[in-house]
Amino acid sequence: MRSLRYILFFWGFLLLFPLHSKQTPKQEIPSSYRVTKGDSWFGIARKFKIAPETLAKLNGRTTKENLYEREVLRIPKGEEKITVIPESVLPEKPAHPLVQRERIAKKFSELTYDPHKGIQFQRGVSSLVRASLPGKVVHVDYMDGYENFVILEHQNGLYSVYGNLERIQVTEGQQVKSKDRLGILTKDKGLYFQMNKQKLSLNPERILERGI
Repeated sequence: MRSLRYILFFWGFLLLFPLHSKQTPKQEIPSSYRVTKGDSWFGIARKFKIAPETLAKLNGRTTKENLYEREVLRIPKGEEKITVIPESVLPEKPAHPLVQRERIAKKFSELTYDPHKGIQFQRGVSSLVRASLPGKVVHVDYMDGYENFVILEHQNGLYSVYGNLERIQVTEGQQVKSKDRLGILTKDKGLYFQMNKQKLSLNPERILERGI
């Protein structure tokens, strides 16, 4: 079975690789872009350094609508006004991934001898798992130790992971809003919740309390 660390590394590598490629000076922004499989509003907007809302509005859409493979999007160019969202800012505070706030059984840790890249909630009365932020379902899978799990992609290179699910109620490529249902927990395990900024693991407990 693949490990969760490997899957997150894979996604982080795909995001970081373009940053290490050679950049040609004064590269012009193309006026259009053809959507490929796996694209999202946030991913395309990041590529062209514009806000996803600006990109969607320019194409007569909203970020809540799905993209379709091979459709052509117009890209802001020239004197068109572009609103850029700073990398470190999210437009809203993340919602709690469980309906009721359960106690954290194992906290986030960056200790080399005992790393824990997410938080493990105690199994309580809450069984419904919800999206903490709006985004796109980019991976649905099963792994020993994490049961069924879901990975969501949010704007600005942020990802959230939801593990120990008995049933998953979303599909890859689906757009979800904050607090949308993702699935149901297993009977004997609490939710495993992880947040990553590309390859960097963030403390989910702190983000849920204060936002980013």
